[in-house]
Amino acid sequence: MPRHTPAPLLAALEAALDAPIRTLDDLPAALQRLARHALEHQAAAVASFTADGQRYLASRAVHDRSAILVLGPYRRHDDPPTGTPVLDAAAEARARRALELAVHDLSQVAVAERQRRALASQLDLISSAAIAITAERDVETVLHRIVDLAREVVGARYAALGIKDEHGAALRFLFSGMSAEEQARFAEDPHGRGLPALLLREGKTIRLADLRSHPASVGFPEGHPEMRSFLGVPVTSRGRILGNLYLTDKETAGEFTDEDVRLVELLARYAGVAIENAGLYQRAEGQQARLQAIIDQLPEAILLLEPDPDRVTLVNTQAARLLGWEIHPPIPLDAFLEANARYQADEVPLAPSDVPVVRALRYGETTRREVRIQRPDGATITTLVNAAPLRDPNGRITAAIAVFQDITALKDAEQLKDDFLALVSHELRTPMTTIQGGALLLLQSGEQLDAETRRMILTDIAGESRRLAGLVENMVQLANIRAGRFGLDSEPIHVRTLIERAVAALRDSAPQHTFEVGVEPDLLALGDPSRIDQVIHNVLHNAIKYAPGATPIEIRAARDNGMVVISVRDHGPGIDEDDLPFVFSRFERGRQVVLRHTSGLGLGLYLAKHLIEAHGGQIWIERPPDGGTCIHFTIPAITDDR
Repeated sequence: MPRHTPAPLLAALEAALDAPIRTLDDLPAALQRLARHALEHQAAAVASFTADGQRYLASRAVHDRSAILVLGPYRRHDDPPTGTPVLDAAAEARARRALELAVHDLSQVAVAERQRRALASQLDLISSAAIAITAERDVETVLHRIVDLAREVVGARYAALGIKDEHGAALRFLFSGMSAEEQARFAEDPHGRGLPALLLREGKTIRLADLRSHPASVGFPEGHPEMRSFLGVPVTSRGRILGNLYLTDKETAGEFTDEDVRLVELLARYAGVAIENAGLYQRAEGQQARLQAIIDQLPEAILLLEPDPDRVTLVNTQAARLLGWEIHPPIPLDAFLEANARYQADEVPLAPSDVPVVRALRYGETTRREVRIQRPDGATITTLVNAAPLRDPNGRITAAIAVFQDITALKDAEQLKDDFLALVSHELRTPMTTIQGGALLLLQSGEQLDAETRRMILTDIAGESRRLAGLVENMVQLANIRAGRFGLDSEPIHVRTLIERAVAALRDSAPQHTFEVGVEPDLLALGDPSRIDQVIHNVLHNAIKYAPGATPIEIRAARDNGMVVISVRDHGPGIDEDDLPFVFSRFERGRQVVLRHTSGLGLGLYLAKHLIEAHGGQIWIERPPDGGTCIHFTIPAITDDR
């Protein structure tokens, strides 16, 4: 008998019979064994036994072997005197009848209590499982949980869940309690005929003690296990039948109970909501995936921020590429901002509170401004940011969106234009002034000038014309490189001849220098002669600019590992350490050149680099220990096997 048996009822019996009454669980172990032995071996409804000279009566409910009451100890009048109650024959007879009735009533109480506990346990199981089911987004997981839970709640041997397809037929089944081997023995899958079809048509619960006796039963497929008791419950949501739950062979009784029906119908309602929610989740995720795919295809970088707490909830591929790191939303706003330093156009650091999208999210500002962003790899880009808040119908800010473009190339082009105009206006003015002045002087006073003066003026005009032609050629080359109009006409080159021709062309413009040429005999290269000639001219011009007067300029060429290495060395002051990273950049000129007021656009080495790399070679600078500068470049050599 369970310990929760109502104590007031036992107390009333004790008062009426004037003898103690206890449940079996309240007795010492020795008395429990004697009571059970007496009940097992005596045919009467109430058994008697003695222990330590004391008398006891034990009674057990007919349909509940766990419900046992024991009266005692007591004695009769002729027993030795003790402190226990005395029951005469009449009192003992009343006690027997009272025990028989009481144990029956208390058995019913115990059964009801066990049922209550079982129901509470089932409800707890359904409640906790329902929470897990409705939170699950994967439909397959939801369906498996439903069918397993249904079988467990009602104690069925087998359970199945049939789900309707979009055409209204239950063609898909999931099973519980049946091994994979058992399912594999089916000659064919169930098709939703018979009772399943009836459930789908009528949408009402069906409970049967023997499903084979129902008129709609069509038997079992080959290999299907035999089943008797049956409970079928429709799974519905919003008035639509989504499928059915089938439970068979209740293990603790011959058929399913009313309570089983209520529990499974409750679970079926949860299941309908869960299936509906899972479908909604899938559709929402599909729409979100399509939206993300569309946003990722946009050429502009896009960010979406949401408040409370402030976080980044959407980032497209272009934004991650532009910012230079993998972004996996949602991410706290502070962490997002820390990944990239931001500056104003004038290089002043931009405070996080002044970032356009933050202003939009927190203060509702619509902003359009330039922001310089430093990537994790150290590169800095210039972006044009458009940020705006998103509001609900009540005007409350619910999100902020930022669209930003990388305008680094545009800013570079703008700066290039400014630098180009500044340099051209300065560099072209000098030769044009010389040419114009000399020509006017010859036109106006040429007859009065002696022959030597006229020759000097004409020499200056010719020299400045060559210089002007060189400037124009460099600008044309720059334009062609930037526009992609750049080609090579490769052929065998006799390296010594090409170098000597370039030196001869420059001797008149640099009479103060001596040129020392050292070329390996029979050295042949493969390349565009005009392009390589331009590179040699540009590198020699660079040496002349840096080298003081009356110092030699050395030109060497030799074969090395399948390439021709050409080196030009001057003995000037050398290139400052700070200038080295920018030597091959456009419009960049060494500090020594500027200090010495040497003319030039700063394009010579920039163009040389592009021309050499187009040939598959390299160009670099060394600073010899004894001073000066040495520029090396390589072009493919023609060897015996090529």
